[in-house]
Amino acid sequence: MELSGIELHYLVNKISSKITSSYYVSNISSITKNSILLKLHHPTESDINLIVSTKGIWITSKKYKQMEENQLLSILSREIERAKINSVSQPGSERIFFLHFINKDDKERKLVVEIFGKGNIILCDESMKILWILNPVEVRHRILKTGLEYVLPPNRGEDVFQISFEGMKKSRDTQPENTDLVRWLAKCTSLPRKYVEEILLPSGISAKYANNLSDNDVGIIYDKTKEITNKVIDETNHEPSIIVDKLGLAIDASPIVMSGDSIAKKIESYMDGIDQVLSNEIISIGRSLKTEETDRKILELEHDLEEQNKAKTQVITRSQNLRRVAHELMNLSSMGIEDMNDSAVRSLLENNDSETVKENGITYWNIQNERIKFESSIPKFSSLLFSRAKELERGAINIDKASEELRLRVEKLQNQTQKIHEKIQFSKLESKQWYERYRWFVTSDGYLVIGGRDASSNSAIIRKYMTENDIIFHAEIHGSPFFLVKNVNNQEKQDSSYVEEAAQATISFSRAWKEGLSSGDAYWVFPNQVKKGAPTGQFLPKGSFVIEGKRNFCKGIELKLSIGLIQIEKKYSIVCGPLNAVRKRSLVFASLLPGGTDPMNLAKKVKSEFVRAISEFDQGLAEYCKKISLDEFIRMLPPGQSKIERAERGQAINDNVNE
Repeated sequence: MELSGIELHYLVNKISSKITSSYYVSNISSITKNSILLKLHHPTESDINLIVSTKGIWITSKKYKQMEENQLLSILSREIERAKINSVSQPGSERIFFLHFINKDDKERKLVVEIFGKGNIILCDESMKILWILNPVEVRHRILKTGLEYVLPPNRGEDVFQISFEGMKKSRDTQPENTDLVRWLAKCTSLPRKYVEEILLPSGISAKYANNLSDNDVGIIYDKTKEITNKVIDETNHEPSIIVDKLGLAIDASPIVMSGDSIAKKIESYMDGIDQVLSNEIISIGRSLKTEETDRKILELEHDLEEQNKAKTQVITRSQNLRRVAHELMNLSSMGIEDMNDSAVRSLLENNDSETVKENGITYWNIQNERIKFESSIPKFSSLLFSRAKELERGAINIDKASEELRLRVEKLQNQTQKIHEKIQFSKLESKQWYERYRWFVTSDGYLVIGGRDASSNSAIIRKYMTENDIIFHAEIHGSPFFLVKNVNNQEKQDSSYVEEAAQATISFSRAWKEGLSSGDAYWVFPNQVKKGAPTGQFLPKGSFVIEGKRNFCKGIELKLSIGLIQIEKKYSIVCGPLNAVRKRSLVFASLLPGGTDPMNLAKKVKSEFVRAISEFDQGLAEYCKKISLDEFIRMLPPGQSKIERAERGQAINDNVNE
């Protein structure tokens, strides 16, 4: 599937509407040399997984593995990782889009992607000087290579968003005689054939050539062009659908109902359709890359097998023809004809494309491209024909054996490629609950607790999620997160489990853990005690707030956490929090203490311990746990070094979160 300029226009606008200036590039990963995945993070909004490819740009719900090295990855990591994404734009209706970034050095960077021809990805600085280019270009109308300024290609036709009725009439009048109507409109509007036909088919115009169009005809075409264009770029007019192949794979997507789309399958959104179709194409490319050498061998063997089959057919045909001639000669013999020089015999042989050949004084008959020694006696000559037919039939059996060996080799290689193909596929990104963006756990008495990871999320928790029914926790140490216990109705329940557990989480996820302390103090307050603005004449750093009034202290809280695998609403999640809270809802859990090893190595140990413990009671779940990425474990761990105790089976209570 190739995206048109108007389809790209919709995608660019849709993505732009979702991306605000607070989104930044948290991760860049390679899929193929022509496709990368940008993970865009926002302090309060959902993450966006954006595919940037020479096939287009779209938001994906799929999880990819790298299928091919991408030379762009290292330079992008240096230039735009952690950069804010300002906007996504498109020049007119060109099949080109720009991503605008402000990197960590406050320098502007522009990623230019061309989706026509073989495609191109180009990184430019603020002045559009090319810093890196996937496919250097050197043609008559432009040169693109590192160090030069990026320039757009010459217009292929009128910008469909700018075209006017007068411009369309002028285009008609300047066409060569007998210019096909479809070809003219495609050139005039730069629209793909499918939309051109959708404009022309219902118009009822009888003219075959552009120069035969009346002004009224042009007016009808102009109005229909605007109608189709507006339908595609305006989501309120969408009736999206996909076309699937015999295997059920999506191979084309349309934002609107097209004539003849009776086999189209309705879908929720055009973005989802693009994700299905173009992701399938990327996966197909990735599979081909991984099995390129094997596929070449298969083609060679299949060619050899085809030649063997042709050879067998020829051998069998010759054998049958020789037997037929021999039988006909024997029939002549039964009629009393014994001499091979008889006219009836010669007539028979001539009718079978035979001829005599002399070699070293010996006469042969060439029959069906087989050379048989001439015998004057019909029975003797017939016997030679039967003997040669048998030899050919034995040869056919040998061909069968060789063909079977080839077939088995092909089958073995095909099985190898099938296994590789099965490994190379995307999985659907699991949707996460809003609170999974933050530190979180559910207390042993059923309350949801959320906490900040950094200054931005600290701010988001207080400004966006704090309500009058919550209580707020903070530690008596610089570098403490804010934690909220949700919906406890502001009751001073100092003996409740959630107070001790929230306090322990607050102090454990603070700087105290990184500094290797064994205990610390935390306190809790009500929402009306948290002031979001700084006092007059003072300044509050991001993520900081003023606390007024009484602070309810929890003294000498031990720094200790547990990490577990829990199930909420048919989905498995990694959670980290106080021991009692985690153990109560976990299928398996392990306790953590400050000091020991770094988060990466600790995550490996935690995962290994979980797999070991789960294998004792649920092998299927153990296999699932093996597939959980280390990043999921790392995200939940406290800052700094930690050590792990042996993993144990939890109480595995499956509750819904009390939000």
